[in-house]
Amino acid sequence: MRHETQVQLLRRFFEMRREHTTTLGADPYVESASVYTDPERARLELERIFRRRPLLVALSSDLPDIGSYSAIDCAGLPALLVRSEDGLVRGFVNICRHRGGRVASGQGRTDRALKCPYHSWAYDLDGMLLGQPLARHGFDGLDRCEFGLLPLSVAERYGLVYLSAEAERAIDVEAELHGLGPELGEFALDDYVPFAQRSGVFDANWKLLYDTFLESYHIFSLHRDSIAGQLLSTPLVSDLFGPHGRAAVMTRDVGGLLEREEADWDLRRHCTVVYTIYPSMLLNFPSSGHLDRWEIYPEPGSPDRARATFTLYAPKARLHETAFWEANVAFTERVVFGEDFAQQQDIHRSLRCGRLPGVVFGRNEPVLTHHHVVTEAALQDASLPAAAGRSARREQARSTP
Repeated sequence: MRHETQVQLLRRFFEMRREHTTTLGADPYVESASVYTDPERARLELERIFRRRPLLVALSSDLPDIGSYSAIDCAGLPALLVRSEDGLVRGFVNICRHRGGRVASGQGRTDRALKCPYHSWAYDLDGMLLGQPLARHGFDGLDRCEFGLLPLSVAERYGLVYLSAEAERAIDVEAELHGLGPELGEFALDDYVPFAQRSGVFDANWKLLYDTFLESYHIFSLHRDSIAGQLLSTPLVSDLFGPHGRAAVMTRDVGGLLEREEADWDLRRHCTVVYTIYPSMLLNFPSSGHLDRWEIYPEPGSPDRARATFTLYAPKARLHETAFWEANVAFTERVVFGEDFAQQQDIHRSLRCGRLPGVVFGRNEPVLTHHHVVTEAALQDASLPAAAGRSARREQARSTP
């Protein structure tokens, strides 16, 4: 991140702290509880958000070499990313054309071919069918050229990999990032190496899991025995970039910078910088110097379950600090899985009882409100009920005699 941007964010933080305020939205916002629990809405979100728009699904460093591959599950769509012979990333539906088995799982590297473990049908790095071992004449009459892996559209830029479920769709990464691309590029994402990954399925709507990353207001309370000793709930310095957001959550020792010249200010040492990439990806740069990538997807068929995957990336130059990164992984699991996601599962159980009509987002939670407003706009269609969210101030005025 450019030093100029760092200084601007710090100036805004110190000004808000003097004024005893934080980044504020226009109005409080009331969101209907049904947006988290309604099965029809969950179906439409899957169809219109996760299937129709390009998704940020990986970092370039997940696929460092020719033959590197990464199998991912994008809200029920099994996808396979492969770095091909020409150095470009290819995307495929991760389903063997023989009997529907998953061709690959996890991440790895292959020298020449991807083989389905069921019957060892083999595909090259461009998805073409290479062979059908021991088949003898079992598939005579089938044109091998027509039975390659089904393609998906992929684009790579700034160390980020985007994927679209629509094979013929061209992806403009610059346009998708709404101006964030150059700033993310300044983090030199290729210098981060995947160190560890943790994943789980949780009994909560995907938006609830993602909501926890969209505001810092809860830190002082929910995390009072963990990260509240390190990070400040407020002021939060946040900005919007199209559907995306950036938030700067300061450490408690940030005030020491006021004793130094601005030329010596280093935001990264005193801040966790969080980029929320719509609809459900998060890039988190803690002050400890690593990168956390979070991806959250709805589990198809139900509004009540979501899958969250956390990957810690260590700087190449510090990859040898194994114990330190392992401690960070364990700490993140305890805080996010054990505190944040446990809270959101509890909230989801409460909302399912049907007694609470809605939840309230404060003016001090503008990125959270923005995510729900953008999602509502993405879903607006004749077949969807009227918008669920509304300004609390306007709602109060409407109900006043």
